[in-house]
Amino acid sequence: MLAGIAWSPLAHAQDEASTGAITGVVVEEGRGESLPGANVRVEGTSTGTSTDLNGRYRLNGLAPGAYDLVFSFVGFQQKTVTGVEVSSGQTTPLDVALAEESAQLEEVVVEAQAARDSEAGLLKDRAKAAAVSDAISAETISQMGAGTVADAMSNVTGASVVDGKYVNVRGLQGRYVDVQLDNSTLPTPDPDGNSVPLDLFPSNLIDNIVTTKSFTPDEPATFTGGSIDVTTKSFPEEFFLNASFSTSFNSEVGIGGDILRPTGGLSAVPSAADDENVPENIAQTFNDSEKQQALSNLTRAFATRMTPTQREIVGNRGAEVATGTQFRVFEDWPVGVIASLSYDESFSGYDDGKTARFDQGGVSSETLGATADYTTQRGVTETLVGGLLGVSVQPAPQHEVSLRGIYNADEEQEARIETGLLPRDLSSGQRFQTRVSRTTERSVRSGELRGTHRFGGGQDGVRVQWRAMWSEVTRDEPDYRFFSNQFTPRGGDTTYSISKSIYPVPARYFRDLEEDDASANLSVEVPLGEGLIKAGGRIRSRSRAFRERRFDHLTDEANFSGDPDAYIDDQAGLREEGTFGTYVLDRTQDRNNYDADQEGGAGFLMAELPVPGVPALEMVGGVRVEHSEMSLSTFEDRLQGDFSNTDVLPSANLIWSLRESMNLRAAYGRTIALPSFREFAPFESFSFVGDYIERGNESLTRTRVDNFDLRWEWFTGPGELLSASVYYKDFTDPIERTIDPQAAANQVVTYRNRDKATVYGLELEARTRLDDLATWLRHVQVGGSLTLSQSEITRTEEVLEAIRAFDDDPSDTRPLQGQSPYLLNLNLGYQHPEAGTSVNVYFNRFGDRLDTVSRNGVDIYERARSTLNVRASQRLLRGVEATVAVDNILGSEEIVSQEFRGTEFVNDLRPLGRTVSLSLSYSY
Repeated sequence: MLAGIAWSPLAHAQDEASTGAITGVVVEEGRGESLPGANVRVEGTSTGTSTDLNGRYRLNGLAPGAYDLVFSFVGFQQKTVTGVEVSSGQTTPLDVALAEESAQLEEVVVEAQAARDSEAGLLKDRAKAAAVSDAISAETISQMGAGTVADAMSNVTGASVVDGKYVNVRGLQGRYVDVQLDNSTLPTPDPDGNSVPLDLFPSNLIDNIVTTKSFTPDEPATFTGGSIDVTTKSFPEEFFLNASFSTSFNSEVGIGGDILRPTGGLSAVPSAADDENVPENIAQTFNDSEKQQALSNLTRAFATRMTPTQREIVGNRGAEVATGTQFRVFEDWPVGVIASLSYDESFSGYDDGKTARFDQGGVSSETLGATADYTTQRGVTETLVGGLLGVSVQPAPQHEVSLRGIYNADEEQEARIETGLLPRDLSSGQRFQTRVSRTTERSVRSGELRGTHRFGGGQDGVRVQWRAMWSEVTRDEPDYRFFSNQFTPRGGDTTYSISKSIYPVPARYFRDLEEDDASANLSVEVPLGEGLIKAGGRIRSRSRAFRERRFDHLTDEANFSGDPDAYIDDQAGLREEGTFGTYVLDRTQDRNNYDADQEGGAGFLMAELPVPGVPALEMVGGVRVEHSEMSLSTFEDRLQGDFSNTDVLPSANLIWSLRESMNLRAAYGRTIALPSFREFAPFESFSFVGDYIERGNESLTRTRVDNFDLRWEWFTGPGELLSASVYYKDFTDPIERTIDPQAAANQVVTYRNRDKATVYGLELEARTRLDDLATWLRHVQVGGSLTLSQSEITRTEEVLEAIRAFDDDPSDTRPLQGQSPYLLNLNLGYQHPEAGTSVNVYFNRFGDRLDTVSRNGVDIYERARSTLNVRASQRLLRGVEATVAVDNILGSEEIVSQEFRGTEFVNDLRPLGRTVSLSLSYSY
């Protein structure tokens, strides 16, 4: 078999050094669609090839010189491109558009320069796309200096990046945004939501990123704000190797600074916890030596540190390598390979954060009363290792099969110390302190096998696509520790105590989550005159198993003198007189252990057809039938949840080409949004003593959304455009994060379906170069986008009555939870290709967005925040580039607060600091 492989690294390198290549895409001139199976040959020779399924071609092994190329395709006019220059070791790009025979009767001969258009592929795709979409190319990503997909998304109209990794589209987040890699839905390593962290994917593997904002039946129906599709380089044009190393520091930590880190945790539940003699309570140890000893063994197994400690760190650091190539096996089978490996370790934290929780107390209260009010010290250490490997093969020009694997592992160590007041439970002279230590280990493994096939030649070929995908997500939280106490300063003396009647005793949680996801897709495209018919289906199955064990440190005769580690360690277990100092009991709750399943299936039929009698007007429409069901059962049998729905989801899109570079679009589509497993599960958790307890809701059902879009877009030149859009969305059963009005003390946050909600808005986008103003501005490009949204949910009469106690004329409506009222993105870029210099400035601002709905109208908001980032890079040597970046120059802070009678009450204040980074990269 090895004898059939017509490629070796040495021979390949020698051939590439002495010869050149021509590569490009062949598209249809009228519609901009790729032409698979088109013939490309060097005039006067037998050298030639055919375009693949995406209209791509490549001619290798050409001696330096000028060539005339002939392009032909059944039903289209032949075109000859003259004077195509080829240099040693270089690849010449040449994209060509062919006109139909009915439009032009004679062969077309053009100069090579006139046929080149580096923006032809992506701009044609966007201009002729069936749905309302925004796209960003690999060229733009490179100019931005974006290292990850998340960085690149900050330049997409209507998109904002949250926590440096998650993306909101049109102000909507989580369940309303679908993320795909090469048209396959990605699993998320975040078990608490549906968001996919896009900082996992390096930008140098990316061909383009397309954000679709209107629904077509061939797409998954589980998006409302947008569907983000990240397209990787399945067939690299030539061998490439990118490697980079970066380091950075945050002003809140500093260079060589200290951050809080957890220490002394256990990696798993100790085996002593499974001894059958371990008692359920302390009374069972009376006069039973075996139970006494078993309890003592268990307690001593947990005698580890509970207090986070300060540790010195040098700075953030990361390294990444990505490579890819194309070669041939069995003489004429093209094979494309891409691979990446990345490592990143980062440190963040602050010493002067604020954490507080408030309650109205009574309907006639003049102010909100603090139930907890702390100064927060926090440290986070995150280590990420990721890898991607993809292999694509074309056994024939019209057939392509690909295999891709992804692995990501993430460890996050978080430590917090919060000190302050518990006004409702402790006197003003007493202070409260709580310590939290947590290590979270996450991993994502996924594999995909997919194929694309075209049967038949010319314009009548039938296109078949299929894919099968499997993924496994795990999350392990070993030894999640809480230790709380109170103390009273008295002159030079301080007394310490633990009040188990007021707050939880020192506790440790061990949590394990495993989720499996399998899916399969099939679609068939059949040409129909000037249009096409497309049909297909999808099946998907997800399952999750969540397990939690909880152990409490209780006391018999132990005293707390202010040192948590001494309290846990020195006084642990059985004493000589047969009593215990501290002892550990298993307090696991069955309701916090659950199994969940989600099943889904869909079938669709759609058509892309010109509208008879209306020139340049195309209709794309059809229907998707989507079945979704979710079920959950806890170990406590009375807590069960399930729903099952079959939705008929129509879609209609009209595209009117006002002229070659200008479109008017109108779209309607019905989509759905599913709750996450976390929102569905009645599992209870909290982040610190005094925080809200978060509980899922097993009664949730899916959300249905009717979406209307109207967009005008004008592609004024390569990389330049103007667009304006209006949109309207009507929600049925939207899901919101809300404080449970039935819970005692207003301290439980859960999720609820509301009856109705509406969202409507306006999007404006502009990108242009400044060379028309002055020649010295030819390297400068400016761009920006503005999204304005209005969302409304009608308040119930019960809530209105509660608000009237402090507001005589309350509004009947409020915003939808999670919706931003506006989003502004501005960018200014300078790129000088000859000098290798690039400078980019990005500004982003989003408006106040509702974080949590309260029971009395005093809702909690994440406040508006502005971000200014600057990135500058300079080519030092051939292939070597240095980059300097400063993020959050304005020093913005993350603030979550609520307002009552004109006064703002801050729930959370998290200093973000400014981050300065340096990187060195090499590209071949």
